[in-house]
Amino acid sequence: MRTLALIGLTVAVLAVTALASPAVWALTQALGFHFSFGRTWNRVFEVLLVVAIVAAWRRLDLGAPGTIGFRRAHAPRDVATGLAIGLGGIVVGLGFAWLLGGVAPALRYDPAKTVWKALAGLAAALLVGAGEEALFRGVLLRRLGADLGRGPGLVLTTAIYAVVHALRPGHEQAGHAAAGLERAAALFAPLGDPTVWPAIGGLFAFGCVLALARVRSGALWLSIGIHAAWVAMFRIGRLFVDIRRRPAWVMGPGWPPIVGGAAGGVAVVVTLALLLVVLRRRRRGRHAGS
Repeated sequence: MRTLALIGLTVAVLAVTALASPAVWALTQALGFHFSFGRTWNRVFEVLLVVAIVAAWRRLDLGAPGTIGFRRAHAPRDVATGLAIGLGGIVVGLGFAWLLGGVAPALRYDPAKTVWKALAGLAAALLVGAGEEALFRGVLLRRLGADLGRGPGLVLTTAIYAVVHALRPGHEQAGHAAAGLERAAALFAPLGDPTVWPAIGGLFAFGCVLALARVRSGALWLSIGIHAAWVAMFRIGRLFVDIRRRPAWVMGPGWPPIVGGAAGGVAVVVTLALLLVVLRRRRRGRHAGS
C-alpha cells in the first residue's frame, strides 16, 4: 500500500532530521543566525521531506498539482478570504489571552527593524502556510484518503500534522546524545512529556479546521490563507506584544503560543465559525445561481 510507503518515508525523514538538525543549528549559530533549535528542526524536516517526496513522487503516485489542491480558479480570492478568517480567529484568541494577563503590549525593536522583521515574518508565514498545506492537506490527505477513505485519511493526516509539530527535542538533548540511534530516539522523547499533549490536541483541532477548508472549498487556497494568518500573527504579533506562558491554562505549554490553552481553543472555535459562515454563503450563492 502506497500509504504505508509514504508513512515510512516520513518516519525515515524524521530520523534523518534528528541526526542532522543539531549540526545545522550549530552551523547557523556559528554564522550569527540566532534561530531557536525548534525552528531549525522544523525547517530541516520540511526541506528534507520535500526532497524525499519529490524523489518518490511517481513511485508513490502523489498526483498532479490540480489533484492535490492547486487549482487555478479563485486562488487570490480564496487566499485573501482565508487570511481574513484566520486573522479574525487568532485576534480574538489573543484578545482573550490579553484579558486574562497572558499577553501585554511590548514593542521589542526600533521602528525600522520592526518593519523589516514584520515583512520577513509575513513572507515566512506565506511560505510556511503554502508549504505545510501542500504537504499535509495536499499530498498526504490525497494519498491517505485514496487508500484509507476520506474520513480515516483526514484523521490520520491531521494526527501526523499535530504530532510532527510536537517532535522538537531541546538542542542540548539532541546535540549531546552519544550515538546516532540515541539521538534519533530522543526525537520522540517529547511525546513522553504530558505537558505537550494539550498542544497536540490544539494542533489537531486547528488541523481539522484546515482540512474542512480544503475539502469543502475543493482547493488548498482557503486553508493556505487561514494557516498563513495564524503563522503571521505569531511571527509578527510578537514584535508588538509580550506573549507570556502564564497563566498556563490560557496560554498553553509552549510553542506555538496559546495553542493547547484556552485562548487557542477560543481562536480555533472563532476560526471555525467564520469558515462555516463563508462556506454557507458560498453554498447559497451557488444554489441561487443554478
